[in-house]
Amino acid sequence: MTTPHCFSVNYQQARQKFITAARIAGAEIDSFENSCSGVGGAGLFTDVASIGQAGAENVLVLISGTHGVEGFAGSGIQSGLLTTGIAEALSANARLVMIHALNPYGFAFLRRANEDNVDLNRNFIDHDKPYPVNREYDKISGLIAPRSMSAPANIWATLRFLWYRLVFGNEKLQRIVTQGQYAHPDGLFFGGHFATWSNQTLDQIATRQLAGAGRVVVIDLHTGLGPYGKGEIILSEPEQNPAYQRAVAWWGEARVKSTESGESVSSHLSGTVKLSFTRMLVGAEVTAVGLEFGTSPPLEVFKALREENWLHQQAGDNHPLAARIKQQFLKMFYPDDDLWKQNVWEQSELVVRQALAGLEDESPKVIDAISPPGS
Repeated sequence: MTTPHCFSVNYQQARQKFITAARIAGAEIDSFENSCSGVGGAGLFTDVASIGQAGAENVLVLISGTHGVEGFAGSGIQSGLLTTGIAEALSANARLVMIHALNPYGFAFLRRANEDNVDLNRNFIDHDKPYPVNREYDKISGLIAPRSMSAPANIWATLRFLWYRLVFGNEKLQRIVTQGQYAHPDGLFFGGHFATWSNQTLDQIATRQLAGAGRVVVIDLHTGLGPYGKGEIILSEPEQNPAYQRAVAWWGEARVKSTESGESVSSHLSGTVKLSFTRMLVGAEVTAVGLEFGTSPPLEVFKALREENWLHQQAGDNHPLAARIKQQFLKMFYPDDDLWKQNVWEQSELVVRQALAGLEDESPKVIDAISPPGS
């Protein structure tokens, strides 16, 4: 059954539900406070709930809020799992680590980026080396992050984007726009010029929680890409990689996709949260995936991203269109639809339980996948 009471209307409510559920489940809680203040001056925290044997060989890590506003779904899933007794599925040599609101600023202020306008899923790179260059993004950066949202400016931008779609095709244009860029701090998908607070915090969490782990599964919860209500398990490794093969064994070939092959709803990215675990956990067997749930067509999502970034960078929250833009932005990543929430919850619970089985068995039996309505 669904757990509608586990989903929330704002960050503070989500955090309280998560901490309450974690305490009832007997979890240890570790909190990391961000230097920024939240809505009304409230604190912003990344909270970690851990259940199971300290120093366990097998660890499942579940992350919400890497892209702040996407934390509404991820937080509801985490609280729901705690409430419905996921701890009972842990074996004696397994540990569950839930990282709640990795990007608390974006969660609280309905932004996808963090307090530095950084997309965390582009930030986990070596900042001592030259940054990747995205020259095609540079050419259209003014269209992606405009200074004006007037009717003439939007008409001109629409015509230019149509031209670029004809020249590049949809897939290449998506890759150009979303793969990440490091030259436009006020733009979309900016990877940052230093390791952000969330980046550094995740490193601390891994040091505290994953020391000694031999097998680690990481599930980073996301929304916004793909068919409505359908979950896709995304890896960055090629199909011949052992991590990809483990994922297929646990979750099934129909649900698992690699960005390397071009079959995923996501473009191939570097500097992602899930890839950072391989670097942090040298010597461990790491299977790190994103679990992405579709919401709206890509063009609608991009339009909302573009408008919200303009509001933040150029107009300010007192602009007459602010409420409408924020409401539409939230809808793109967290639909106000009980059936969507039910479906996301059921798929997530199944994926997590399959992951726990996978930690115990090299060749677990794949449980039949749940399909979203209308699929």
